[in-house]
Amino acid sequence: MLGVRALRLLQEWGCCRRCMLIFLGERSDLLYGDMAVIDDTLKSAAAKIKDESEPENGVSAQVSESEQKEEEPSLQEGSEASGNQESKVRVSLEDTNYDHMAKKQRCSVCITCLGLLQWGCSSDAVKLLSDAISSRGNDGDAFALALSFPMCLSLRVHRVWTLLLQALPKFPEKGRIDHVGTIKEVWKNLVGPEIEVSIKRKFITKKYFDFILNVNATHSRDMVECEIMEKLCTAMFTVRRQQHRKYSNTVFTKQAIDTAIKKVSDEEFLKACPEPPCVPDEAIIFQSLQCQQTSIFMAGRYNKYSRELPQTPWLVEGERKMETSVQELICESLIGAVKADDVKFSSSGREDVDVRCLGTGRPFVVEFINPCRTKFTRSEMKDLQAAINSNTKLVALRDLQVVDRKDVKVLKEGEEEKTKAYCALCLARDGYDPKVLDRLSGMTELTLCQKTPIRVLHRRCLATRRKIIHKMLASRVDDYFFKLHLTTQAGTYIKEFVHGDLGRTTPSLGSLLGLEVDIIALDVENVALDWPPRCDD
Repeated sequence: MLGVRALRLLQEWGCCRRCMLIFLGERSDLLYGDMAVIDDTLKSAAAKIKDESEPENGVSAQVSESEQKEEEPSLQEGSEASGNQESKVRVSLEDTNYDHMAKKQRCSVCITCLGLLQWGCSSDAVKLLSDAISSRGNDGDAFALALSFPMCLSLRVHRVWTLLLQALPKFPEKGRIDHVGTIKEVWKNLVGPEIEVSIKRKFITKKYFDFILNVNATHSRDMVECEIMEKLCTAMFTVRRQQHRKYSNTVFTKQAIDTAIKKVSDEEFLKACPEPPCVPDEAIIFQSLQCQQTSIFMAGRYNKYSRELPQTPWLVEGERKMETSVQELICESLIGAVKADDVKFSSSGREDVDVRCLGTGRPFVVEFINPCRTKFTRSEMKDLQAAINSNTKLVALRDLQVVDRKDVKVLKEGEEEKTKAYCALCLARDGYDPKVLDRLSGMTELTLCQKTPIRVLHRRCLATRRKIIHKMLASRVDDYFFKLHLTTQAGTYIKEFVHGDLGRTTPSLGSLLGLEVDIIALDVENVALDWPPRCDD
């Protein structure tokens, strides 16, 4: 029978039992069974694959028991004779990375999966994977697995398929396209449930991004075995070798190998590789295990009371200009509670170093990259906010809360429509008549033309921006000083409006009043963005 002959070839070449089942087209849950189930499934799967000349019914279709036994390969011999044996995996830890080296195996390594469906599913491997998740300390209830395997695995599978179809031209190749993906899925569904039992977290088989264990499997002969594709696709890899910057590490990538395989016909491939792949001296190793938790976001509003405090760390050519920043004062306490690898701080606009932010504060959001902790009660959020407020007098937080990723876009939406209220302390160098201040109260919806200010021209492109001052009100302080309260469109340069920036902002406050005016101090009094939601406490 065609299936039995294929099974014999695959076993002679050195495929493990699960890989043989995959070649025979099996895609059901039987692939995840124990060795007794696998053996029974192999026999039935092989029996189902027949040559078209083999009749389905009648006496001529029957094969005698002696003929059947003579044709069937012994599943207790060859590459998988010790199918239930599990290799011992040696683990060495370097910093936070895992390097997992497999010992010499007591039975042959599969020529196609490179031991992934053998020792990669052993109890030692499961313990290794379980420990990687547990040691991270995440508070999630579920996990998923992602696997990156050696490029030569795809090559080996392709090589066996070409030889199998050469030997048995009528063998069905419907499972050829998804073969490599099936190996990956079988591995996940073998080790996933075992890890689930070990760490008491639910294993998710479908798409799941909250928590993923990324497993990078490698093989010592990966690059060597890929060299054959350079000979078969010389032009393609010659171009890649000339692109030194882009391919500084290696010209071989999974995508490149897959593309090259599609370009080469089976006949060309067989000329270059007329023999089955050699039995590997060693199995794949788990080179690295990386836990990846989806980001969490915390939002709130901050007040800034210092005129010597930048919003974000201020560095010039690597040299710190200010001791700390709003971002650091907020994030240092939060990152300790969340235990994240990194943070990204964003806010609705920003104030200059010497500008205070008063009123209800400025909305901000912090993204925590790969956090360990993702669940916080309202009481815990109150405690975090109180801890930050008690540790510094430079900033104060309110409405600190966990928000969804989809809600973060509110922070950047409506930039043009949003308004901000300011209070500026202004100086008329030659003094002023208090009556001239009354002119300002009647000016509404005043349009300004502002060229990029000189002070930020080194980091922003030169452009002329139209901004609107919705209303103004000025009050006398003494014969030289007065306060200016104004509500403007977001993005208006207030300092430049006051002093004119050498004529780059028109009209300016000085031109409207007919005075030489400068700004002494500036405060943000309100950012008109109703986000995040106010907390009752």
